[in-house]
Amino acid sequence: MYPEHRVRASGGSGEFTFQSTYTQLGAASLARVRYAMNADNEVFPRDVVGVAEVLSGGWGIDAGAGEVMGGVGDLLLAPPRRTKTILHRDMEVVAVELPIAEVQRIAHERCGLAPVNLRFQGLTPVSPAAAELWRKTTRYLTHIVLPDTEFGSNALVQAEATGLLVAVALSTFPNTTMTEAPTRSPGAVAPAAVRRAVAYIEEHADRPLTVTDVAVAAGLGARALQQAFRRYLDTTPMLYLRRVRLERVHRDLQAAGPGEGLTVAAVAARYGFVHLGRFATQYRQAYGQPPSHTLRD
Repeated sequence: MYPEHRVRASGGSGEFTFQSTYTQLGAASLARVRYAMNADNEVFPRDVVGVAEVLSGGWGIDAGAGEVMGGVGDLLLAPPRRTKTILHRDMEVVAVELPIAEVQRIAHERCGLAPVNLRFQGLTPVSPAAAELWRKTTRYLTHIVLPDTEFGSNALVQAEATGLLVAVALSTFPNTTMTEAPTRSPGAVAPAAVRRAVAYIEEHADRPLTVTDVAVAAGLGARALQQAFRRYLDTTPMLYLRRVRLERVHRDLQAAGPGEGLTVAAVAARYGFVHLGRFATQYRQAYGQPPSHTLRD
């Protein structure tokens, strides 16, 4: 979160205040940073994608194509692997950093885009609705997930949260998944490969899993796996994984004895469900009642 950089400050040093709270969330990191002076920081290339939401003052970036400045409520992207100048104007921001390897992996799994072809093509959101989705996602994670010990300390939940942040970043800021995803079919896949994938998912449903993990276990590429699941099972690998995890939650809730002190949140976290409200809706759709009723009955 604090990379190698060179600072050019304006104003006396007595005016300077720096405050930061930092949280690791799986492979991602979140920080709230207060920088109470005007300064330009030259930041050297790093293998991370950064996103900042301005809470007060001004925050900007020059990544080689001129300065882009943001005010209160604005979002800006700091692209990876470039020398850039970060412009601090007596500001406070919520900053998220995502390893470029994770961003490339998810872009490849979901869109079939080769990692080398992933590029961000702009520093501002594609639309106000996309920007609001990013804000809602980070606020939910920081206000609901991280403070809850059942969620914030769970490795599976953290992995799911990282994937969520990456997916929202790819839908918020202009990038080549929106323009260059391949249209060519990866070819036919034998049913046996799908059976291997299904068996792997069912055996490892309580662990952090990616499409790439499942594809490797099945002896397929990620895109071929996606298309094979749609052809043979009319779903996707991650939706199938969610169904298996819902079944495990249902089983554990049914098996819970009186007085064990088990909670719905604890069981949901065990299987990586980050958003309790969404989980409850999915559970009700699958089993016809809220998870709390299953636990109580």
